[in-house]
Amino acid sequence: MMPSRLIVFLFAFATSAMAQTITFTVSETAGLRRFGYPVTATLESAEGMIADAKKIRLLAADGKEVPAQFTAMSMWPDGSVRGLDVDFSPSPGPREMLTYRVEIGKEPTQPLRAGLSVTETADEIVVASAAIRHRIRRDGRPLLTSIAFGENEFIGADGIRTTLQPGAVKVMKRGPFNVTLKLGSVQLEYVNTKSWIKITQQAGSERELAVDAHFNLAKLPLLWDFGAGSWLYGNMSKPGQTVMLQHRNTAWDILTAPESVFATAPTFDGCGHLADRERVAAFGIAKAANDIQMKLTADGRVHVAAKRRNLTMYFHVVGQPIPVTAVTSPQAMIYNLVTAISE
Repeated sequence: MMPSRLIVFLFAFATSAMAQTITFTVSETAGLRRFGYPVTATLESAEGMIADAKKIRLLAADGKEVPAQFTAMSMWPDGSVRGLDVDFSPSPGPREMLTYRVEIGKEPTQPLRAGLSVTETADEIVVASAAIRHRIRRDGRPLLTSIAFGENEFIGADGIRTTLQPGAVKVMKRGPFNVTLKLGSVQLEYVNTKSWIKITQQAGSERELAVDAHFNLAKLPLLWDFGAGSWLYGNMSKPGQTVMLQHRNTAWDILTAPESVFATAPTFDGCGHLADRERVAAFGIAKAANDIQMKLTADGRVHVAAKRRNLTMYFHVVGQPIPVTAVTSPQAMIYNLVTAISE
């Protein structure tokens, strides 16, 4: 699941009091309790309105200041900010709507706490916090070589790979709330309140796109589950075993061999888990549709493929037991909060 986007157009009346604030809402629509859920509000301002991205603050409906990360994403010819991203982490309850106000021209009164950081070398990018440490290769071979959560390493020898070859690295956001890396047609996004990674591939036309991940899950049996109908689950207890999910005819089939149907479900939420006794890799596919095909193997591999222009995949690594260490659910990864301008 990942931060929702709000595009706000601020009018050019810089001397007007109304032009110095914008009010918007954040709504929980999936019926889930959210704890520090990441949101990105994307604003576009008039030329000359925002001279300094440091002189902006975010307020809740009660007037209290909300910690937020402000990133200038584009500039006007005069050097003022045109595109501005505001990253923060509200905690709405199920079906709750929260109201916020952005004020321009006033600096935040409190420094931000430490969160995500970016370290660059000639060969790799390291994204880290107190809880995670990810190593991303600049040449994309593989894209990720390491995902550490706490003291546990979650990535196996083959790492995580994408169909589209990553390009030159551009750091779009450097934390502490959000780190976004653009590697040509591949984009990686991290948020400080969750230990997940969002991987997006953007192709120029419809084609077969896939993500292959090799997780360090060596202790059999491996448990698996899919958010398909009644939340189907099972295990792989022997080397070489596989489980597949694909849409055939009018339903989703779970197969333990090419012609061995384990179960059939009418729907697929786009998420699930692969786990051993110590480590859990949750996965989520944004906008899951009938073109999705998935294969899990007993050596800890996850293959997700679809024929489309864009494929967005989430991986969330946690320890056992899942309800204690995850704090969130796979559904929460892929069902974002909804943001809108207040009337």
